Amino acid sequence: MAYQLSGVRSRLRAHRWMRVPISPVGLGVISGALMAIRLLVPVPVGMADNNDGSRLLCLVGADAGAVHSSALPYWQYVVERYPFTPSPHHCEPYPSTMLLPAKLAALVHQHILGLAGAIDLRELAVEYCLVVGFVMWVAARLTRSWRPAARGAFLVALFLVLAEATFADYANSPYTETAALWGLAVFSVAGVAASVTHSRQRAAYVVAWVAALFTVGAKVETLTMAIPLCVFFGSRKLDWGRFSGGLRARAIPTLTVLSLVGIAMWQGGAFGGGPNDQQTNVRNELTMTLMPLSGDPGGVATGLGLPHSFGAYSGTSIWSAHPMQQDPAFDPSRVTFVRIAGYLATHPRLTARVLASGSGPFLRLFRTDYYIGDYTKADSLGRPQREDHRIAVISWVANHFAWVGFGGIVAFWIACAIGAVLLRRRSAKGSPQRAFAIVSLTFTAGSVIQYLTAVFGEGNEVTKHLVVSLFCATLAPLWIVAVGIAHRRPAEASAAVVPKRRESPTYSLDRVNAPYPSGDAR
Repeated sequence: MAYQLSGVRSRLRAHRWMRVPISPVGLGVISGALMAIRLLVPVPVGMADNNDGSRLLCLVGADAGAVHSSALPYWQYVVERYPFTPSPHHCEPYPSTMLLPAKLAALVHQHILGLAGAIDLRELAVEYCLVVGFVMWVAARLTRSWRPAARGAFLVALFLVLAEATFADYANSPYTETAALWGLAVFSVAGVAASVTHSRQRAAYVVAWVAALFTVGAKVETLTMAIPLCVFFGSRKLDWGRFSGGLRARAIPTLTVLSLVGIAMWQGGAFGGGPNDQQTNVRNELTMTLMPLSGDPGGVATGLGLPHSFGAYSGTSIWSAHPMQQDPAFDPSRVTFVRIAGYLATHPRLTARVLASGSGPFLRLFRTDYYIGDYTKADSLGRPQREDHRIAVISWVANHFAWVGFGGIVAFWIACAIGAVLLRRRSAKGSPQRAFAIVSLTFTAGSVIQYLTAVFGEGNEVTKHLVVSLFCATLAPLWIVAVGIAHRRPAEASAAVVPKRRESPTYSLDRVNAPYPSGDAR
């Protein structure tokens, strides 16, 4: 009897503990601190420069080449602090929204902290900790009315995604994919908040808008993210001052879509910059993807109007000792994305091979035998290309499903799309459940589009450029689960899903899953 009473008391204590209100601000602060520990303690982790980092670093006055040598080569070790570039210097035009946080880090480094050199990439890692704190704060507010166990499980899962080595290590690196990951992380919660009718909807919309611009403008490969994001914003209505009711409520979303198209054009080189990247990508796509997968490299060259002898360049890149573009017979007008698309349209078997070629990197999340190291030379004890596995839960799960191949990836996308569409149809307009479903559908579309962008638009480093697709694919099912576990108050369990009144329901971010029709007194 005493044993039973003791068990009851312990269960009651556990129940009371789980019902202790958790402050969203506190969760955000704790999450940011935990991310700082994850990235910087006991030693920092990041991603080594593969010689692409000089484009971003040069724009903030940092000299990437000065710190590399035979003892500290590219690819193998992370370099955190960079010296100033000798003046005067010329930087390659490189449009990227990542320049904003990089310049902020350089400003703090030089004028607030007063440290030597131009920048320390660990300052970018601290910025990511702030991003994580913000995302977790908003997520905690969005889920405040959920059952404690469900809420805790969701927030832990979200933190594990943000802390996953595949994504988090970009924070301490000179790569511009970082901007896309940060933008999507913020959009994941701001997009939900912007789709729910509540007193702070306009502020949430602006944050989601800025996050979307940040994502699309990260680099040339991410400009295709404008497609799902334009659909997301273009399908919205937003009452704001004079722009309220009817077609006027479409004005702000239309402006958002136009701005996304504009920044995508900026990345595509319509306003200067970008064409160099496009030429690099299309030529590598030919020699590093199409030719090796075709079985007849010379036939591919002939199909594009090049000499059959160009098949000898199969497997090379534009950085090889004797690249294709230096051949006197090379005609750059024959190697464009339009011509390659036309060739693939008439060769479905090769197209299928290119599609399937990304399945291995996609499912392994480049945590296995990746060519970029995650530790400094001192921290890795001299071991080159040592990988970070502190938090790699998503990688571990994905690696165990690598056997499903491209067919499994397609099945995953279809399942996410169907789940998001069905849950959207079964949820009330303006409800958090529908908002989570819509954002999940946006992520699913983004994952597909970014996968296609990586395998058809980047012959070199397909693995690295799949990271945005992977991030979207990781968040999409989590947001679907959020719809399923969203708590509904007992009094509403028998209520109609869609309110009978014409007025849109309003929500509070403090109790965002508990709808109260406008004008009701409760």
